[in-house]
Parts: sequence; C-alpha cells; structure tokens
Amino acid sequence: MSKVKKTIKSLLVIKKTDDSLLRVFGAGMTTGIMLLIGYLSGNMQVGTFGALGAFAFLYYLPIPTKHLMKRIFRVGLFMIFGFFAGAVSTFVPWMIPITISLISLLGFIIFRILNSPKPGAFFIIMVSSMATGTSLNFTGILSATLYVAFGVIAAIIVAVIVGILHRKLIEDDEKFAVVSFKERFSCAIKDDSRLLLTSMHHAGIIFFATYIGMSLGLGNPYWVTISCAAVLQGRELVVIFQRNIQRIVGGMVGLLVGIVLFSFDLSVLSTILIIIVLNLFVEYCMVRNYGLANFFTNPLSLLLANLSSGAFVNELISSRFAGLVLGSFIAFIGAAIIAGALTLYEGKIKLPEKFIHAVKHQRRD
Repeated sequence: MSKVKKTIKSLLVIKKTDDSLLRVFGAGMTTGIMLLIGYLSGNMQVGTFGALGAFAFLYYLPIPTKHLMKRIFRVGLFMIFGFFAGAVSTFVPWMIPITISLISLLGFIIFRILNSPKPGAFFIIMVSSMATGTSLNFTGILSATLYVAFGVIAAIIVAVIVGILHRKLIEDDEKFAVVSFKERFSCAIKDDSRLLLTSMHHAGIIFFATYIGMSLGLGNPYWVTISCAAVLQGRELVVIFQRNIQRIVGGMVGLLVGIVLFSFDLSVLSTILIIIVLNLFVEYCMVRNYGLANFFTNPLSLLLANLSSGAFVNELISSRFAGLVLGSFIAFIGAAIIAGALTLYEGKIKLPEKFIHAVKHQRRD
C-alpha cells in the first residue's frame, strides 16, 4: 500500500533533466505540419496518418546530422512497415495478434541490441497497433501508408533543423561514437544473456493483450495493446509497477479532459491547434513526469482519431478507459511472472526444503 501512495505522490514531482525545449517544440511542430497539410488539402487522412509517421521525430537525439538522419529514417521505415502490416492483417482478423507480436518481437530485439534510449520500440508497436483499428480497403491502406511516409519525411526535416539549432544555440558538443550493428549484435549475444528470452516473453505479453482486447469486443481493442506496450517500457519490475499506477491515474484525468473537450463544438482548425498544444505538453512532461504526461496523451489521442472520419473505428471513451486499465494490468502481471522466473533461475530465491524434497521424491517415483 505504501508503494501505491508513493507512486501517486510521484505524480506531483517534476524531474530535473537536460532535455532540450527545442526537442519539445520540434515534436509539436512535426505533428502540426502534417495536420495543417491535411486541413489545407481538404483531406484529413493526410494529417492523421501523417501524424503517425511524425512520431519518428520522437527518436531525435542531439547527434551529428548525418547520423541523426539515418536514425530517424530507419525508425521511420520500421514504422511504415509496421503500419502496412498491421493494416493488412485486418483482412484476416485472427492474424492481428500474431502480426503485432512479431513486430513487437523484432522491435524489442533490435532496440535492445542497439541499447537505444527510450522510447525504444514503443512507437513502432503503437503505430502498428493503431493500423489494426482502420477500416480501409487495400487501395486505402496503400494511400494511408504513403501518408505515414510523408510524416516520416517531415520528421527527418524537422529533426535536422532542430539538431542544427541545438548546436548553434545551446553549443552542446554531443559525444557520439559510431558502433556498427554487427558489433552491437556481437556484444549483445555475449553480454546480454536475457536478450532473446525477455524479448520473446514481452512479445508474448503483447500477443495476449491484443488477443484479449479483440476477444472482449472493445470499441478499439488496440488501446489494450498500446497501454500494455507503454507499461512494458520499464526495465525493472518496480518501474513497471510505478508506470502501471501512473498510467491509470493519469489516464483517468486525461479522459475527463477529453470529455470536457468533446463537450465543445470544436472546428477542425481549433481541434488541430489543441492537438498541437497537447502534444507540446506531452513531450515536455514525458521525460519529467510520466504520470502527468498521461493527463494530455488521452485527450490528444481521442481528438486525433476523431479528425479522420471513416478511417478509424468510432472512439468510445469507456472502451478507451477499459483498454487502458486492462493493458496496464496485463503488462504488470506478465512482467512480474518473468521477473520472478529469472530471479528463481539465478538462485536469488531459495525454495523451501519441503518443496525441494517433494520434487525429488516425485522424480524417484
């Protein structure tokens, strides 16, 4: 109980960080560019699907321009592939959990090998999962995938501009060592014995969450998957537990904010401006206070999905809340199982002598 109280109190704590405000404005700018393009072109699918590709900017690091472009480009390609695979899997519904879990497995392994700082594979899984909520034919999927690619291009351009401004204004010489994927892979195989086991286990949890979300017939079952993947971002069980509570409490407040916003008769342009502002708050808070960031992620997601009429299944706040809670608990329970199993395997937990004696006796029989 004390851990729960401590976690809830942490909602009020703003962590000190060296995160640049330029990155925060860059994230808001990238999403805003795609939404405004959609608005001006009279096709909001360009904006909403492009905004998914714009999430590639969130992998921005203050590194040399050449390497930054490669980083965003590679992440963007993974997002485009994940979106297309997720959208196509809707033609055969039983393939959805398999597709998302395979994308998750690949993402967990690659980002673990690269020892990539957060957000890791989360946005890859998120974009792929959201694609399973589309209601498009094959031609529509190709168009939507192209719009996601436009978002990735915007992310690369804005990332380069932010990187240049960062060096000019902040004058921060980021030390950057070039290490090939082959070298990182070799180190991971030698030094990270849990790599494959934990990646497969986490992908299995994602599969289970996706399957449960679909089985319950929630309005948009992919929210179960997204909530599960978000909580699994924590490496340690304590961190996962904290994120679990913070996501639920923050999500409840966020949904209330969403209800208030939906009570107003907002125009498309007003909705876009609110989304940009909410995105700025999300990116500012995410590295400073995870729980507080969830105050803004939920209304942002609801407004974003609501912009593209006919592209996504109708959003229901009740199903969003159910997905948030269910996904968070599935992630925590799954993480607790593997954490306990690994601790037991490493001999950090001593089994009772009676249990060991009983097992030996059964083997003899």
